[in-house]
Amino acid sequence: MSLFNYRNFFSQNLKLLYTIGYSIIVFSLLRIIYVFRFGGEILNYNHIPEISLALFNGIRFDLLIILYSFLPLLAINLFCFIDNLKLKKIINSFSFFFSNIILSLHIIILTIDQQFYTYFQSHLNILVFGFLEDDTTAVLHSMWTDHPIIIITILFIIFFFIQYLILKKIFSKEYSSPTKNKILNVVFSILFIGLYGIGMRGSIGIFPLQVDNATVGDNPFINSLSLNGQFTFKNAIKERATENKITTPSALLKKKKYNSIEQVIADFYGINKKSINKGYKDYIYQKTKQDTFLENNPPNVVFLMMESFGYYYLKFHDKEQLNLLGALEENINEDLFFTNFVSSTRGTIYSLENILINNPQPIISNSSARFSSYKSSIAYPFQQKGYETIFVTGGEIGWRNLFEWIPNQYFDKAYGSHTIKRNNKNAKTNTWGVYDEYLYDDIYKQLATGDKPKMIWALTTSNHTPYELPEDYKSLPINISDSLYSEFIADKETAKRNLTAYQYSNNKIGELINKIKNSPLGENTIIALTGDHNSYALFPYRSNAIEEKYRYTVPFYLYIPDKYKNSINYKEFQNRAGSHKDIFPTLINLALSDQEYCNLGNNLLSTEKPDSLFYGINESFILYPENCNKKDIKKRVKAHNTLSKYQILDTKKNK
Repeated sequence: MSLFNYRNFFSQNLKLLYTIGYSIIVFSLLRIIYVFRFGGEILNYNHIPEISLALFNGIRFDLLIILYSFLPLLAINLFCFIDNLKLKKIINSFSFFFSNIILSLHIIILTIDQQFYTYFQSHLNILVFGFLEDDTTAVLHSMWTDHPIIIITILFIIFFFIQYLILKKIFSKEYSSPTKNKILNVVFSILFIGLYGIGMRGSIGIFPLQVDNATVGDNPFINSLSLNGQFTFKNAIKERATENKITTPSALLKKKKYNSIEQVIADFYGINKKSINKGYKDYIYQKTKQDTFLENNPPNVVFLMMESFGYYYLKFHDKEQLNLLGALEENINEDLFFTNFVSSTRGTIYSLENILINNPQPIISNSSARFSSYKSSIAYPFQQKGYETIFVTGGEIGWRNLFEWIPNQYFDKAYGSHTIKRNNKNAKTNTWGVYDEYLYDDIYKQLATGDKPKMIWALTTSNHTPYELPEDYKSLPINISDSLYSEFIADKETAKRNLTAYQYSNNKIGELINKIKNSPLGENTIIALTGDHNSYALFPYRSNAIEEKYRYTVPFYLYIPDKYKNSINYKEFQNRAGSHKDIFPTLINLALSDQEYCNLGNNLLSTEKPDSLFYGINESFILYPENCNKKDIKKRVKAHNTLSKYQILDTKKNK
């Protein structure tokens, strides 16, 4: 009996090689399904070269993931050199079951990745942790209504059965080594292990395979074809872990490659570093102008962050055929309506924290930091001026630990659907909480009671999957033309539910605005609303046919009573570029006199700055005017993002 059994080693590794080949076929099949599901108009002759290259790159990314996942089998195959029949059978049985389990997990992840794309139009990314940390019951309900769970499960069962038979056939055979020459057998063994290592690296160049290698052209969808959910999810885990490691201001500066906070201030404000003679807080905390009228007549301020209130949908609004605005239409025509405006992120909680305390990712509401108070909170200056500060959501106040986090951010009241239902016995609920109309009823009651001026932050939920609406809601016309339907990535039933929910939310907020305007409250209540993020359910935003900014664009509506306009025609400013960072610098300057506040944005109604200095920041996109200095804007954006996180970490450090 020979000490080294090259035949066993070769046979077992050939089984591994066949399994890898089968895995590549499965990955490629699912990638082709991905192409036809979401490709739309790119599936034409002009894009064949780019698509072909992307699919080839896709095999490289797939092979990298596959080889890493089967590395344990390569390791235990080394024991096949030992000439022991019982050991060989154990290794073969383990390899068979391990391959079945790993491949099944891969198929599940790739399917989840495609369903994730139907909502976010992206492979699995850091936003997937939002699903894991969200309202579990509501998320599961949305999954059940939005995704064909039963059909997917049946297909899984069929596919897993076929896979079991194929792998059983692979692992039930024995294969002979190509030669009886021991030296050649050694060479083949080393060569196989070496090629396996190169495959795991994905490249024979200086650098291993990276996300950058997925780029094959200008079309973002075609570039996405190269990647798979496993690779992007791995990067999301790494990104989240890296962010969570940054716990001090100095660590942040090091990561962002700044030598000092003074350099950040200089870049953000476009000033010479040598001229900085104050602490960074003296720069980011600024005061509004003194105004005797505001001191004596403080206005109410109502801000609504509306679920999935994206702007692109409004391009298809037709009052008679596809009414997407309802009662809101007359208001956006009368008042300020910024459309050159983007959300800060693509996730609700991320946008909420970004606006409320100027905090970029990662979120802190699910960490111990939620018990800290941040003077960068937009509620702080209002509370200092004697306002009653109120946070109300149509959902559960326990969502994302808001019941613990919000009261620490200088809000006098923080409540959600349970309180709204207790105060209004007629309030009806859906998966995510009360319908928007009952939230709006509550807001009106809050404004109409008490002697103090109110600052109300409201978060809506109705325009969210599974797009449930009150049974008594009488929808305005939602007629989807064939030409419009051809642009959708969703089926017609889902599209109609989505558009109707979008209409409902806009119509009901329009009714609230009209109710306020037609009452004495209309004379002293400023109303602002925007979307937490765009809606990704219908349109293929990665398509070249749609301008990139529309993937992130949300409108910003602003009603200002006449006596607070200072005889200025603010309509002249509504084409300025902006984002969530600019909302409260605008509102605070409209409402408060001689009050310090954290200002990391722009007052969109400022008469002191040219339009070229206004820009919008989304986590994935920068919106700026054509006549700006692009290099300067990008420098300011980097400094803004650093300052935002720096002040949060500095507050935590000083607790």
